[in-house]
Amino acid sequence: MNKFLILVCLAALHGAMVYGQSEQKIDIPIGRQGFHDNIDKEQAAAAKFDGKADDLVKVSDDQTINLQVTNALIKQVDDMQLDIERDTTLDHRLKIRYLSGLYSVLHDYNNKRAYHKIDPAEAPAIIAAYKNMMQANIKGESILPIARELSFNSGENLIEIFKENPGYKEARGVMFGKYAFQNLETVMAEIGNYLDYPVTDSVIAAVARKYPNQVLTYATSYTPVATAIKKNPDPVVQLIVKIGNSGQSTRILPFIDELIDGSMSIDSLEKVVDSDYPYFKQMVKTSVVLQQKKSNGQNPLGLKAMMENMQARSLRYIREVNDLHEEPAPVRFRVVKDFTPEELYYLIVNGQEELFTSSYTNHNNAGLYDQMMARMKPARGDSLLMVVSFDRFKKFIAMAAGFNTLDNFLKSMAPENANYLMKKYISSLEKTEDLEDAVDVANSFGSIRDPKLLDFLREEVKKNYLFVSKKGDKRGTVIYELLSSLFDTQVSKGSDSTKATDMAAKFKLPPVNYVDFSGLVSDSGMVYQQVFFYGDKDGQESYASFMTSFSGGDWRVSKGPSWTTITSVKGKPITIFANLPLDEPKDKEAIQKLSDYLDEKDIHPTVFIHRGHSYHVNTTLDNLQSSAKIVVLGSCGGYHNLAVVLQKSPDAHIISSKQVGTRFVNEPIIRTLEEVIRSGKNVDWVKMWAALSARFAGDARNKELFSDYVPPHKNLGAIFIKAYKQIMKEDKIVSR
Repeated sequence: MNKFLILVCLAALHGAMVYGQSEQKIDIPIGRQGFHDNIDKEQAAAAKFDGKADDLVKVSDDQTINLQVTNALIKQVDDMQLDIERDTTLDHRLKIRYLSGLYSVLHDYNNKRAYHKIDPAEAPAIIAAYKNMMQANIKGESILPIARELSFNSGENLIEIFKENPGYKEARGVMFGKYAFQNLETVMAEIGNYLDYPVTDSVIAAVARKYPNQVLTYATSYTPVATAIKKNPDPVVQLIVKIGNSGQSTRILPFIDELIDGSMSIDSLEKVVDSDYPYFKQMVKTSVVLQQKKSNGQNPLGLKAMMENMQARSLRYIREVNDLHEEPAPVRFRVVKDFTPEELYYLIVNGQEELFTSSYTNHNNAGLYDQMMARMKPARGDSLLMVVSFDRFKKFIAMAAGFNTLDNFLKSMAPENANYLMKKYISSLEKTEDLEDAVDVANSFGSIRDPKLLDFLREEVKKNYLFVSKKGDKRGTVIYELLSSLFDTQVSKGSDSTKATDMAAKFKLPPVNYVDFSGLVSDSGMVYQQVFFYGDKDGQESYASFMTSFSGGDWRVSKGPSWTTITSVKGKPITIFANLPLDEPKDKEAIQKLSDYLDEKDIHPTVFIHRGHSYHVNTTLDNLQSSAKIVVLGSCGGYHNLAVVLQKSPDAHIISSKQVGTRFVNEPIIRTLEEVIRSGKNVDWVKMWAALSARFAGDARNKELFSDYVPPHKNLGAIFIKAYKQIMKEDKIVSR
């Protein structure tokens, strides 16, 4: 539309709709012409979404749905534009208001459709709702009845157009309720804006039953939200308020289920949680009870908080054992001398991210696993798993495979029980909320060496595949099909390069055994890298050691107040940015300043390197960019780290360690990587790892530590996640 509003009436060639074309022209004042043009642009954008500039808005393989959506976004919107212009009861100001609202509706729809935040087939309902709300508003009637019929994603923006409507406030409360009950994990951050709405009490009560730790956090704050929580009549909310009055509230909260059933009291717990070992001991006992409740179909309120608290406490014990790795066993493992087998089990499953190999098992048979097995009465692994209600047993099995103790563990029980256990290990992977168990299984394939066990697991994967495919379970079918392909590739004959090439071809992935040099280079011809250091003693020592690699004539070093810039003098252009390991919390401020600088200069590194303990890795991951092609995690790359990296950087090749990283291994890897990049060659992981293996072969001290590092072409967990995302993405494209 330029000077005239052209109404293109599309009628359907389907059902009751008749498609034809007619044009009606009406004079549009120049003051409103731009509003019509904006609407036209959004209509055109909706039609071009599928890549074809035609008159059909395609949102589905169902042609009926496509015609209905097209009719709504094209014909009905054109009709509304015409109706608004013809309505003599509306003055210029109101006509602009309703035209602007119509544009806002279309823009919101297109934007949400682009980010998969709305079902595009909702277009007819959205357009009809806007028309009905507009008519109700003109008559001075409430928009509330119309808002009740909409989903949150379709209605949240729509009602904001009618803020002066008498039903707006109630409609906003309805929309908040629709949003809140679908987003209980995050809604507490927004609830302060809705404290005077009736639905808020119900929302807080629902959060208390799923995320009680969040209600506790807000209940102990000095905010209006805390006041609302304290006035909430729900009994669980009131119990959380009472817990918040204790000085040990965060330690007591995980026991909320036992407080509810009356088996424990806040007073009795305050005496227990004040001492570390009695507290850990009680957490283990309660965890077993909570797992039993979960197995019986109940939903324990304190389970998530219990797991978080137990992991934090477990890591403190493990770090103490790790730090004493050069001391005699009685000194090194003194902290766990009174632990029961089940307490050692929980230490192990909670310590995956930081457990040294020698802390887990060693030649003195003094490791946590060794002591766990030795203290069993009887010494049967299946009996232990029954005691802990099979809590995270798949994680334990995956760790046993990674640390080469799985065969020992399985032989501690009767063969038929071992077979049953491994069947459970492989089964029900489709039922989990995330891919963690499936990724653990994938990773274990690269560690198991027993041919009979491998054959058994391969058959179990195939049986589960047939089971889920017969049920029509798409997610389960994809999981087991991928595991079967990974399994077959791993046990096939051939070199590592051949296996990696086969995997990439099977899963329709880019190469997994090398990174093309051209993919690392920015538009300016520079390879940018970012290295993260932290301000504890370990981080400062790592930084000092790292900088010795650039003392020769091949590099130029420039040090600023927050970061160091390292630039290659010879070879291909490389610039490395490394933040200074300033004393905490200034180290994180330095990282932020460096990230702000990179954003300001529009610099997007393709290589990211994390140096530091696993508890620092979240800060590194927060600053990861989608441009990353190589990510070196100098600490454990557990499932959640892999998932976050690949969520932010889908093309990343990840080097990670099964245990805490060490600079004695990190730096040879990084130096080798830098030299390959500086030479302008593709980063071939198979060749690079072969050279590093030869280098560490004569290093008695660090050979074992290097063996715990996983290169990208053998990182089956990362490959599994990439392949799963690729298949589900393709399936989503096909289904649209």
